[in-house]
Amino acid sequence: MGYSQLYYKCQRPELIQHIKPGNNRILDVGCAEGMLGESLKQHGMASELVGIELFPDAAKVAERRLDRVICGDFETMERKELGLEPESFDYIICGDVLEHLRDPWSGLSWLVSLLKRDGRIIASVPNVRHWSVSIPLLIGGRWEYREQGILDCTHLRFFTRQSALKMLRNAGLDIEACQPLMHRRLDKLGSKLTLGALNGLFCFQWLIVGQKKNL
Repeated sequence: MGYSQLYYKCQRPELIQHIKPGNNRILDVGCAEGMLGESLKQHGMASELVGIELFPDAAKVAERRLDRVICGDFETMERKELGLEPESFDYIICGDVLEHLRDPWSGLSWLVSLLKRDGRIIASVPNVRHWSVSIPLLIGGRWEYREQGILDCTHLRFFTRQSALKMLRNAGLDIEACQPLMHRRLDKLGSKLTLGALNGLFCFQWLIVGQKKNL
């Protein structure tokens, strides 16, 4: 299956806003064509940007924008040979990545080991509790995979706010922020009318920032 042009050309400003300007060393897992990383470098938020990308076509484009791109599946690659030193990154970005992993729990724990003492992981995951999934399942017993969205046919794992937070905490992170991302007018209106009390139903994705625990 090839990569989606829609997904792979996004700059993700909602992720960028959680990165402080400076000489940061950043790892972008699932870097796509490198547009997010390129933007970070252009705005003085990264001195070095390393990407990991599964699809060779996207990785080739990213190589022109980032300092280094590792092409392959980091779940199956020999991690000692990747040249990613422990405690060497200020930020690690996992934008719409964890739901595609076979074992996101161990994958995330490994990524945390790459963070510096006060490093942060910025992750976004689709919210399986969203009304577009939960209502058809509750009323009609329907769970229908699609080419994109929450029930993207390439998603292997599904998360609610609670399960995503638990995964990040168990990986060794203290939660700094958990922000609902809403892309549709109906979702934004529903959140406003319910004063945010039902964000779990109207949130399309959760954006979570976790800081490495100081043990």
